[in-house]
Amino acid sequence: MDTQLTRFEQLLAEFNQLEPVVVAEPSIFSIGSKGYYENPTTDILAFFCDCNGRHQLGDTALKALLHCLPEEYHSLDNSLIETPEREVKTEAGKRIDLLLESNDWVMVLENKIYHQQNNPFDDYECFIQEERNQARFDGKQIIFVVLSPSGDVLPPRWHGISYPDLITALKYELTEQFLSQPINKWTLLLREFILHLESLMSQPSVNQNTIDFILNNLSTINDIQETKKQVVDEYHQRLQSAIQKELGKDVVIRLHHWKGYPALRFALSSWKDTESDVVLFLSGDKGESSINVYAHLEGDFGEHRADSIILTDCKVERWVEGKGCYRGYRTKVGAMTEDEIMQFITERLNELDKFEREFWVEN
Repeated sequence: MDTQLTRFEQLLAEFNQLEPVVVAEPSIFSIGSKGYYENPTTDILAFFCDCNGRHQLGDTALKALLHCLPEEYHSLDNSLIETPEREVKTEAGKRIDLLLESNDWVMVLENKIYHQQNNPFDDYECFIQEERNQARFDGKQIIFVVLSPSGDVLPPRWHGISYPDLITALKYELTEQFLSQPINKWTLLLREFILHLESLMSQPSVNQNTIDFILNNLSTINDIQETKKQVVDEYHQRLQSAIQKELGKDVVIRLHHWKGYPALRFALSSWKDTESDVVLFLSGDKGESSINVYAHLEGDFGEHRADSIILTDCKVERWVEGKGCYRGYRTKVGAMTEDEIMQFITERLNELDKFEREFWVEN
């Protein structure tokens, strides 16, 4: 065991020398799911490019998009005569991601976040010349655009816009919007969209050294995880045995995890139809570890009755949670020894037992 412990300590020392993992700032568009691909991104881009849209941001996004093109396009009119069109079907049955139309120009835009550019570009170009569209687009400047991570474009006549360039342009226009107009929810949502695009385009948050370290030490890491589980279980059971001996009553235990850290729960088996218990939360930082007491409230048997019984002589944090169903109490355990922790839990279980027995007497 000493050899294994030494190996664990050495591995932890090496781990602490690695660069910390970069965690991207979350956005409202990144919290719902993982794979966020072309369709929803284009939907949102189309929404913000609509100068007459409900977002009340005018031409903020459209101006940013046009300014990512060569300078000759910067003087184009920043307004649309039609609502941006999505998934426009050609005569050949292909679909154009986004069509933007102004008085003097038309933009055919293909959005490629991850995939290679294998679109039928010739078919998209023919769409402009289709008989049904000739009168509509006659005399207008045609702009073919591929929006992609790198901004590279394969076919002639097409312009490439990179997502980093679009993000920069959007940030600039959004700053101007902040300075000139009151902040509204759509301004904040456009900022959230920019944050999400940045996270899509950012480099991997885990560097190669960290990847190599983890992959090369999977066996030892697994040993640490298994040993951690065994230690927590044995520590939990050891406290259970000591508390039972002290109380002379049967104690039941449950193990939960809060944010990945163990929460050791204790209750008396004699309690029926209640979720009252005492929780020893081991946070990984001894100064932040705590003992929480939860008194299950029922009807008129409320928080004031609990306060008259539980931790009456201690200065502890108190609160009500679960829509008024639980009275909670918290105290830090940083300065407590294992014996003191056991004694503290025992005393709280005694108080909860009194609380529970009074409830059953009244009911």
